[in-house]
Parts: sequence; C-alpha cells; structure tokens
Amino acid sequence: MKTSTKTLIKLERLKKSFGHEVIFEDFSLEVYENEILVIMGPSGAGKSTLLNVIGQLEPYDSGEIHYHPELFEGIKVPLPFVFQEFDTLLPWKTVEGNIRLVAKDLPEGELQTVLDTVALIEHRHKKPGALSGGMKQRVSIARALVCHSKILLMDEPFGSLDRDMRLKMQDFLLDLQGRTGLTIVLVTHDLEEAEKLGTRIVRL
Repeated sequence: MKTSTKTLIKLERLKKSFGHEVIFEDFSLEVYENEILVIMGPSGAGKSTLLNVIGQLEPYDSGEIHYHPELFEGIKVPLPFVFQEFDTLLPWKTVEGNIRLVAKDLPEGELQTVLDTVALIEHRHKKPGALSGGMKQRVSIARALVCHSKILLMDEPFGSLDRDMRLKMQDFLLDLQGRTGLTIVLVTHDLEEAEKLGTRIVRL
C-alpha cells in the first residue's frame, strides 16, 4: 500500500479523563495521508474515546491536536464517521435519500459515481430494511465520499457482521482505499482484522 509522509492530524501529549478516571495521558500520535491507521486494544482501553477526540466529538483535558488545512478544504462534513451500528441511516429513506442527507445538491453524475464505487448502483432505490449489514455500511461510507472528505473514521465498523460479510467488507475497504487514497483511522479489537487492514497499528 502506497503511503505518504504528509501528516494530516498530529496529537501532542493529549490527556483525556472522565471524572477521576484517566483514559489516556501524555499521548502523542500522527495520522499520515493515504494510510489505514488501526487503533486496537481490549474493551475499556479508550479506543473509541480516542477516535471521538480525533473526530471532535469529545473534548480533551490538555495537550494539542493539529489538523492539516487541506483536511477541511471543500468538504461539507469535516470528519465523517462509520459506526458499528446502522442507526445513522433513516429507515424511511432510500439509499439515495440517505446519501443526499449530507449532500442535498449532489449532481446526479457524482451520485452515480459514488454508488458505483461502493457497489450500490443497483440498490439506490432500496430502503435500509431491504439491505444487508454490509450494504448499510457501504451507504455510510458513500456518505463520507460525497462529503469529499480526505479522511474516514471507523469505530468497529464490521463488528456486528457475520464472519463472511466481515471478510468481504475488509476486502472492499482495502480496494476502496487503494482506488481513492482515502485516509482511514479504524478502531478494532480484532487482531486478524488489524493485521489485514492496517498500514500501521497503535495498541492501547
């Protein structure tokens, strides 16, 4: 996998706690362009908290986070997430409708390109109830792509899928990253998944 030495996000000596419980302290990390950075560790180690801090969903106590200016150029949603659960999709909207939630004025040609990229072009008029778990995750990924984001944050994205679908989605993600150059920060507790997907692995 071709990677870059350009730093998109730099964490310097971060501290995060909940009350008296310190989740991490004096933590530094760089996220490089065009890599899949995997964050792994046991339950309760702070993986999801770290991802939320990176994605600006959680405040941190001290330290600094520096974002490369290019990370926010021309995008509608700064740091899109894909979660393990599928409740971010509106059940009464179609695949196309859920994608257009974050890009209402998306040109038809660009929509078709994104749907083709995530292999959903034939399912654009289906609602989430008619989709497999893997398809729902691809809708979430499509929403990140139409935001023109250079980075995607993924929190145990394949954890609720059965093994066969999980392996297919891992292959899909590797292929997508190779074709688009998307930078991905992915949380998992699965060592096999981490070793398959990760350009680098950070253990908490």
